[in-house]
Amino acid sequence: MTRRAEAVRLGLVIGQLDYGGAETQLAELALRLPQGYEPVVYCLSSRDHPHGERLRKAGIPVRLLPARRHYDAGRVARLARLLRSDGIEVAHAFLYIASAYTYAATRMPGAPRFVASARNCKHERTLLRRWLMRRALHGADAVVCNSREMARFAAEHYRARRDRIHVVYNGVDLERFAFRPRHAATGRIGAVGRLEEQKDWRSFLRAAACVLKERPDLEFEVVGEGSERSRLEHLARDLGIAGRVRFPGTRDDISEFLATLDQFWLTSTWEGTPNVVLEAMAVGVPVLATRVGGVPELIEDGRTGVLFAPGDTAALAQRSLDLLRRPDEQERIALRAREEVERRFSPARMVADTCRVYEEALEETA
Repeated sequence: MTRRAEAVRLGLVIGQLDYGGAETQLAELALRLPQGYEPVVYCLSSRDHPHGERLRKAGIPVRLLPARRHYDAGRVARLARLLRSDGIEVAHAFLYIASAYTYAATRMPGAPRFVASARNCKHERTLLRRWLMRRALHGADAVVCNSREMARFAAEHYRARRDRIHVVYNGVDLERFAFRPRHAATGRIGAVGRLEEQKDWRSFLRAAACVLKERPDLEFEVVGEGSERSRLEHLARDLGIAGRVRFPGTRDDISEFLATLDQFWLTSTWEGTPNVVLEAMAVGVPVLATRVGGVPELIEDGRTGVLFAPGDTAALAQRSLDLLRRPDEQERIALRAREEVERRFSPARMVADTCRVYEEALEETA
C-alpha cells in the first residue's frame, strides 16, 4: 500500500465486548494496530466487560449502540451516522449481528469499505439470519475467515466470493499466555467455554466419569457460565462424579487457570478457530479436542495435541488415560504445541495479515 499522509480511520464493529473468542481477537487487533491506523470500536449492546475497559484505558474510543428492540432498523441509521461522523474509511464487522448491521450501514454513497468476518462453521439459527448473513458476506469488499475450513464454509453456504476471502488465523498473547514448564502432575483436567449446547459438556462429563473409574484421584473443572449449568450439575450428580467436578463460573485469569492443568479438553460439536485451544497450547497444556471446524488446522494429532470425533467419549477417555500414563510424552506434546503457536499464531502475524486485508480494500477504492 502506498504510504498515506493521514492515518486510516478504522471502525471495528461487534455485538458485545464480553468473554468470547471474537471479542478477544477484536481487542487484540485494536490494541496492537501499527502506526497509521486510528481505530474506533462500535459495540451493538451495553455488554462491554471486560474488553471495553481495556480499550478505553488504551485511548481507543468505544461507542455503545444498544438495541431498542430485537431487530432495530433505527440502529442501522445510527451506526451509519457514527461511521460518517467519525470519518471511518474501513468498517470491519465481527460475527453475525455486527455483519448484518454494518452491511446495511455501508450501502450508502460515500460509506466506508465493508470487511465482514466469518468465524464459526455453523449455520445461523433462523432463515432470516441466514439470509442476512448471505447478503453481508456476498456483498462485502473482503471477508476475513479464521481457518481454511471456515473459508470453504463461507463460500459454499453464505455465498462469500472466493476472490474476496482472506484466511487470517487468530493470534495469542504470548506474554500473557507464557509457557509454564511442568515440574509435577497436578491431577487436574479442565476446560473453558460458555455452558451452552455447542460445547457438548455432556460428552465432557461422560468421558470424565470413564477416566475417574481408573483415576479417582483426578479433579475436573469447567470455567464458564451459560444456560446449561444447572442441567450439567444435575448430570454430574447422576454420573456419581459431582464431588470431582467443579463449575466455578467465569474467571478473568484464564492463563493462571490453564497453568494448573495436566490436560485441557475441548468437546465442541462445532467451532471456528477456538482461542482457548491456542491459549492452552501456548501455556504448555496438552490439548485433547474434537476434530471440528478449524481445530485440525491448529493441532497435528499425536504431535501437538490429540484429536477425536465429536461425541466419542470412549476415545477421549482412552487417549486421556494413555497420556496420563506417559508424562514424558505429555511434556513433548506441550513443548511442540508451544513452538507451533509461536511460529503460526502470534498476535503480530494476525495483525499484519489483517492490515493487508484493509490495505487491499482501500486500494480498490483508490
